[in-house]
Amino acid sequence: MSKQRHPVCNLEDSVEQQIHLILKTHFTEYRYDGQFGCYVWDKDFDNILSVSRWKDELEDLVFKSLLNYEKRLKQIKVLIEVDEPVLFDPKTNKQINYKKRIIIKISGIIKMINQPFSHTEYMFFSPLSLA
Repeated sequence: MSKQRHPVCNLEDSVEQQIHLILKTHFTEYRYDGQFGCYVWDKDFDNILSVSRWKDELEDLVFKSLLNYEKRLKQIKVLIEVDEPVLFDPKTNKQINYKKRIIIKISGIIKMINQPFSHTEYMFFSPLSLA
């Protein structure tokens, strides 16, 4: 926009940005490739019978998306944790629980430089319904 060169980032930052883009994109949102993105968004508002099974399935789905769309990583591992951050209303000083937070930890090795890589993403979900 200002007719100047866009700043360049290093390889690790580029991989982190691509992972962020994959995780934050819904399927069919990217018009040139309907499979680009992640299944995470289809899991929002799920009724969950087993949290561990839900996390395992989500880890597998994130892994498959990364395997398909982040070719610069090898030995990819995905770990998902669920927590509920505690917030306090400043006026009443009462605890407020809005949403669950999904913590997605990704590790692997950057192929080009054979360097370990790790990245963590945080996503807020609707209150998970445990059926």
